[in-house]
Amino acid sequence: MSLKITVIGAGSVVFAKNLLGDVLQFPELSHATICLMDIDPARLKVATIMAQRMAAKLGVTAKIEATLDQRQAIKGARYVICTIQVGGYRPSTVIDFEIPKKYGLRQTIADTLGVGGIFRGLRTIPVMTRIAEDIAAVGAPGCLLLNYTNPMAMCCWGVARAVGIPHVGLCHSVQSTSSQLAGYLGLSYDKVTYLVAGINHMAFFLRFEYAGQDAYPLLFRKLEDPTFTHDRVRFEMMRRSGYFVTESSEHQSEYLPYFIPHGEEIISKFDIPLDEYLRRCEGVITTWKATEAQLLGNNGEIEVGPQTHEYGSFIIHSSETGVSRTIYGNVPNTGLITNLPSGCCVEVPCLIDSRGLQPIHVGALPPQLAMLCQSNISTQALTVEAALTRKREHIYHAVMSDPNTAATLTLDSIWAMCDEMIEAHQKIGFLGAFAPTVQGTGRSFAGTGDRVIVEIAYADNGNGFVAKVSNGRSASMALSLTVTLRSWEGKVLAQESLRVRTAAGKTTSEPISLQVPSAVYKGFRVTAEGSLDEVLLVNLEVAPRKVLHAGGKKPALEISLAGTPAVKGWIDGIGANLQLRFEVDDSKITLHELPWNGSSLELFFAPENSGAALQTILAAGKGKERPRFVYSYVKPIPGARLRQSANRSGYEIEAMVPKASLGLPPDAQAFLLDCYVNLSALGDAHGGGRASLSGSFEAHRGAAFYSRVELSPISKRTK
Repeated sequence: MSLKITVIGAGSVVFAKNLLGDVLQFPELSHATICLMDIDPARLKVATIMAQRMAAKLGVTAKIEATLDQRQAIKGARYVICTIQVGGYRPSTVIDFEIPKKYGLRQTIADTLGVGGIFRGLRTIPVMTRIAEDIAAVGAPGCLLLNYTNPMAMCCWGVARAVGIPHVGLCHSVQSTSSQLAGYLGLSYDKVTYLVAGINHMAFFLRFEYAGQDAYPLLFRKLEDPTFTHDRVRFEMMRRSGYFVTESSEHQSEYLPYFIPHGEEIISKFDIPLDEYLRRCEGVITTWKATEAQLLGNNGEIEVGPQTHEYGSFIIHSSETGVSRTIYGNVPNTGLITNLPSGCCVEVPCLIDSRGLQPIHVGALPPQLAMLCQSNISTQALTVEAALTRKREHIYHAVMSDPNTAATLTLDSIWAMCDEMIEAHQKIGFLGAFAPTVQGTGRSFAGTGDRVIVEIAYADNGNGFVAKVSNGRSASMALSLTVTLRSWEGKVLAQESLRVRTAAGKTTSEPISLQVPSAVYKGFRVTAEGSLDEVLLVNLEVAPRKVLHAGGKKPALEISLAGTPAVKGWIDGIGANLQLRFEVDDSKITLHELPWNGSSLELFFAPENSGAALQTILAAGKGKERPRFVYSYVKPIPGARLRQSANRSGYEIEAMVPKASLGLPPDAQAFLLDCYVNLSALGDAHGGGRASLSGSFEAHRGAAFYSRVELSPISKRTK
């Protein structure tokens, strides 16, 4: 039987494009029949043309079909990918926000839990079960439903109870957050390992390790860093529960009773963006025509990016080829997490190979995490009960149990709000002796209070290295270290032995005589080995220098945050000046005190063959505020001329500045550069964060991490 993959809800064109691009870039899947289905003929037409052009661009033989008939689309399919949104943004999502707001109930995203998530579930579960029934009736034997639709846990639970077909719910929270945490800590992502379990959007990193060692102490140390202001809700919950959760601070703030119900001071303290989803949806809707044109491309051309970190294509590829992979999926709890209810939808690691989806047994969660999950599971269970039994009382019960709602409204208000929302949606025809703990936290093991942390870092002058030893124990200690300098390929260049003494609760910095290699552009590693088992070692890695060819039609500079494109742009020379232009994907431009907060780019410049770096800040303007290009101490850069404009999901900023003002020779045709991006909000329903061009946050130590920018010849400059 030929391979048929069906996409239900193909009108969510941008997401469908990513999924199909992932699938078609596997040679073993490139011959498949791709069937697109949507209830919107116009969007389906766009999706079909987009898919056909992608197949042509990739040079594959995939057959592209399209239909408005759901049953016909599913007939014979081995995989059905679901990306629907029942009721759409307007009117349904608007109702989910505006009616609760009348009663004093405020939300951020409202698509997974809360009163908005409940009513989205009531609208969506019946549609999902009809899809599952069609899969059972006319899909290929063993057809697998890959669900991307929210509310994830409610939809999957409803499918499991009502029909029981093979299915898995897919989200990118685990991939994105693990990458984000590595970035926050400056760790190499390929040395980070983890174990995650819980429920969708409230799964926890039970283990987060660097080079095989517990890296949680590094996360807890961020709690004491006054300059670190990212993900405030999630880090606060880590402080209290002992573990970091997978989904964004926006989501967490409305899944729990500790934040939004307690007024503007708490909302401001934890930087909670109320009504965030409405703003983002409005931005996408107003630019749909431009997005459509971009998807279809000019003159029949279309851009196909590299495979994303979404799990869907990997599941299909492993099932078809037998290549073994582990992903994180949302599946029925058949004893996988022993202290969560049987049958609820849990998020756990799953093995995928030719035998299909095989969820992995996790066991019991720490009891405080089970408590947090259960607070959401009760709401999910009652929503599924209401949707499947059609008993109205369970709608009230579901909203009663929601943590944010219960902490905000009286029972009378809950009942009145539910009645109004039911009527509004019906009118449109869519419903654990005691172990010591780390002070100030809920973590009872291996916290910062009982560990020794050794970090290899640049010396303050940028010309050598130091070993920073933090002794979290209650007694002084001596530590023997062997520090090795290696080339990027692994060749030993130099080695030194150190013995470091540190007092209890203190941090000691011991100079290392090894010097920065002269050919830093080739990359190097400085590693340490210790004499104690209870030592967390963090090594220094400087990757080979990137070369950026400035100017031309293609962006010379691209930066992603947690796998999502965040900034692209170019830098070029015009005589004694530099021209810089960046497109920044930041849908929530905030203005705070420079240089660390708000939406900004930190640009580090250095001449070639120099370790002397100049830090500058290119900060966005908002409202009547104008953009600013300043030195790190907020002094305006002489001669800089700026221009800023809004785009679909952020802003574009352009600057013309003398090279000399950036510490560069006026006739320089090449220089060294690193760039940090500070974002307030990136992507649909996700918080912002910090990322860098080099992948490191050590640019202020010197130019070893920098890329080399080669200015384009005059004839090839962008005009």
